[in-house]
Amino acid sequence: MFTKSLLAIGITFITACSMHAQEQSAGVKNVDANTFNQLATSGKGIILDVRTPEEIATGTIPNASIINFYDEDFVGKINLMNKDKEIYVYCRSGGRSAKAADLLVKNGFNKVYNLDGGITAWQSAGLPVTEATVTADPNIKQMTVEEFNSVLKTDLPVLVDFHTQWCAPCRQMAPIVDKLEKEFTGKAVILRVDVDKSKAVGKAYDVQGVPVFMLFKNGTSTWKHTGIITEEELRKKLN
Repeated sequence: MFTKSLLAIGITFITACSMHAQEQSAGVKNVDANTFNQLATSGKGIILDVRTPEEIATGTIPNASIINFYDEDFVGKINLMNKDKEIYVYCRSGGRSAKAADLLVKNGFNKVYNLDGGITAWQSAGLPVTEATVTADPNIKQMTVEEFNSVLKTDLPVLVDFHTQWCAPCRQMAPIVDKLEKEFTGKAVILRVDVDKSKAVGKAYDVQGVPVFMLFKNGTSTWKHTGIITEEELRKKLN
């Protein structure tokens, strides 16, 4: 009887360890609000809010990228994010973000952190919330592949910022790109292309993560960079 009890305990322990190993291999970690805050402010990853537009209107965690979990193209949009980055995902109370976290892992994201209790827990911890920042951006272009290729038919260098409106790093880079567009008027063509709406262009030029910067000369790509880059580095490339 004693031997059987020990055997049962051993089996239970092994099963528990196996389940824990599977949970770890899934690549998703549930963290509390304070841990989530430390991760989000580390600068290593991307904060992802998966709530609805109505919920977003009540405020967001600072610097969050915003993709509605119920968007019919949710998977397509998350695949535009940089898969080398850590992802910090949240919703109102943690349910949708847990499902979103599973989808992120299934689509190749290796380090995903889910905010346990969602933004409700975040606010209960006294952490800051900002107003939503996703607004219409008149400088983002929606283009077909043919229209894009026609732009490349110029003797001037062409700098393209492949961009989306929901991407927080994209919004951070937008004023820099707009500033350089004015500065290099007549010397270079600079434009921001919305790959969320110009999917064919993004696919044609292998855009896998936003923002992506590409420099073209005589219709040929001569340089490519994924992620945030300084104004000085962009100016140096244009010069």
